[in-house]
Amino acid sequence: MNEALALRRIFIEGVQGLLNPPRNNIANLDVLRSLAILLVFGGHFAGEFGAPARMKTFPMVYFGWTGVDLFFVLSGLLIGMQLWKELQKTGRIRIPTFLLRRGLRIWPLYYSFVLLILAEGLLIHRNLSGVWSDVLFLSNYFHHQIGGGWSLSTEEQFYISIPILMLLLSRMAKLRHGWMLPVAWLTLLPVIRALTLRGSSANSAFRSDVFSPIHTHSDGLAFGVLLAWFVIVGPGILQMRTALKVLCAVLMIALAVGLYSLSRDIFNFTSLALIYGAATFYGVGLISSSAVLNWRGFYIISRLSYGVYLNHFGLLPIVVRWLSPLRAHGYLSFCIAYLLTFLFCLATAALTFLLIEWPFLWLRSRWLAAPKHARPATALPVGAP
Repeated sequence: MNEALALRRIFIEGVQGLLNPPRNNIANLDVLRSLAILLVFGGHFAGEFGAPARMKTFPMVYFGWTGVDLFFVLSGLLIGMQLWKELQKTGRIRIPTFLLRRGLRIWPLYYSFVLLILAEGLLIHRNLSGVWSDVLFLSNYFHHQIGGGWSLSTEEQFYISIPILMLLLSRMAKLRHGWMLPVAWLTLLPVIRALTLRGSSANSAFRSDVFSPIHTHSDGLAFGVLLAWFVIVGPGILQMRTALKVLCAVLMIALAVGLYSLSRDIFNFTSLALIYGAATFYGVGLISSSAVLNWRGFYIISRLSYGVYLNHFGLLPIVVRWLSPLRAHGYLSFCIAYLLTFLFCLATAALTFLLIEWPFLWLRSRWLAAPKHARPATALPVGAP
């Protein structure tokens, strides 16, 4: 009886955590995270459903492939803020604790999908070659089975490498020089892409050996870490006047356009990091009274974005098959099908959040209480894409 009551209480807490933003939540970043998943979903939905010609220029479709880069910026900011603050307060980073905290957020749902793929393979004798790369988070370098696994592998490799790099930097230089780490990273990435693409044809940045690996496509993560340094250590973004923030954001976008015009293939991801970084830079610490930006739905979508990212690869073909009669009816039917499919994936993500993700997050809050100096993780959009 007591166990049933405890499970009921945990479930109710999960529902409350899903529906009610914490007091220190940054609504603007929920909007950006919602935009990221809507972009990713829109690009993949259009490919599966078959977008009408005029819909292919619709921003949610045309720029859909860039959604992961926005996820990268937000993730770099979230992780960077946690680690810079820990370094600033204690002079060290508890790497095992940090990795376990991230793991309890990412691993349960991720490995549930891995097990689902393995079960499907055994039942219908599906070819499971490459699933080992999903298990080891190496699917950004090798053949894999999980849709979108390359970006999750990039994030996991980032979680492992960035605290080590920050610790090494803190041993060699003062924390006020921490900006050098992400700046060096951002400088090195285009050089590596240029060497990798030497002699290649146009649009080669979309080759799998350039688009997927962390050593060629992690500009957003680096820029997020740089923004985090400015928030925690450097000149406070939170205290900047709005006019100055607007000016800085405009300069970032101008730099992005300039770099992109020099070489689309080499600076493609750098430009995206700057553009989405500008939006994130402007949104951090900006208190908005807009009812639209503070709409609770953005928080819910943001909270469920990880689940939607994982499940939509498998659900899209199924739901699109159900909605196939709408294909012949143009623009409006495309929008209706998009909305219905997204809501279905969102509802599925809510179910997996409550049944799979939340119990581990609840355990994490008991086992690994955040350090007193650390800002609660819920203050920013939680999790990786």
